[in-house]
Amino acid sequence: MVGFSHWTATLAVFGSILGSLVDIPLMETPISTYPEWYLTAASQFSIEFPTFFPAAFPITFHPLYLAVNLGGCIIPLAVSAHLLLRGRASFGRSALGMAVVAAVTYYAAEAIPGEGIVLPFWLSPFLAAVLGLVLARGYRRSPPLAYISGTIGTLIGADLLSLLTPGVLPALSPLYLLPPQPVVMSIGGAGVFDGIFLTGIIAVLLAAGIVCIFRGSCEGRAGRTEVGRKKR
Repeated sequence: MVGFSHWTATLAVFGSILGSLVDIPLMETPISTYPEWYLTAASQFSIEFPTFFPAAFPITFHPLYLAVNLGGCIIPLAVSAHLLLRGRASFGRSALGMAVVAAVTYYAAEAIPGEGIVLPFWLSPFLAAVLGLVLARGYRRSPPLAYISGTIGTLIGADLLSLLTPGVLPALSPLYLLPPQPVVMSIGGAGVFDGIFLTGIIAVLLAAGIVCIFRGSCEGRAGRTEVGRKKR
């Protein structure tokens, strides 16, 4: 893929697919109510920002475990960190792209009882691809920027901010759920994994496809240099 090394692209695609089967629990026992520190913070925020935080919301829910998904959370974080540290994308532009995607996905995310947090499948990939092309200095840098903005922005907006919003956990795991065993709410997993995976892959393909159209070729500089050497 344009702007990605072979191993990075392999990890981003196949690592995410295989890693989606692995959930790493964040707690040893399930929870069925918000902790005291959260209720205190939510009460304070509802006073200071009444428009955005409800004053009253359900505080108990069907028992659940919180976990992180290997393929939908940890691997995208690792790939994004590698791209940033290798200079494949700008820190400032990536932060801006992530902020925009996070804001949009937060307001578009929907909590489905017993299933997870879901998004329209086209929203994050399209938004990330557009941001990658608009914010990147050159076409070659747009696919990595699209991947980082889309995957991490979706994780922050659709997952983390949604889970921290008062009343979302009771909506995801209501008391009337039929399964007797606790459910697992995985950050980057379940319904959101589909959105994050599609965001990363489709956003990169969209941005890379436009790069190839404008450049007239999908070959990188390294490939052309190697061919030139062989001709000599």
